[in-house]
Amino acid sequence: MKNTAAFNDGREGDVAGLVREVQGRVGALADLLHGLSEEVIEGTDATGAVVARVNGAGHLLGLSIDPRAMRDLDHVAMSAAIRGAIGAARSETGERLAMAMEGFTADPSGHSTADITRDFADSPSPGDPLAPYVQALLRKG
Repeated sequence: MKNTAAFNDGREGDVAGLVREVQGRVGALADLLHGLSEEVIEGTDATGAVVARVNGAGHLLGLSIDPRAMRDLDHVAMSAAIRGAIGAARSETGERLAMAMEGFTADPSGHSTADITRDFADSPSPGDPLAPYVQALLRKG
């Protein structure tokens, strides 16, 4: 990334070379994110009664609830178990993103990878059909 370093230092460099470097990095980042988005990550609540599956973008794919939990937990405890499982899955997604991004590039804006992944894990899932219901549950819980 010699051309990028030259421009960062305020020196003139090869503009065409800089564009090639940037395009290469953007392509590598797109490939990395695409690969992550195709992963399915699971998270479990503290009791093990609920398992949430999310994709690498953090979108909820499904919930598995132990039949005993349906019988034994009231609506408040069930809500907490669901929130816990979804949170665990999204947290794991954020950790995988952080690991993938580590070494890829340093963020010039000064934001840490932890800030980025925390924001990612807390973001709503726009294409998820269950998102409005889950978000309402999380807000009320």
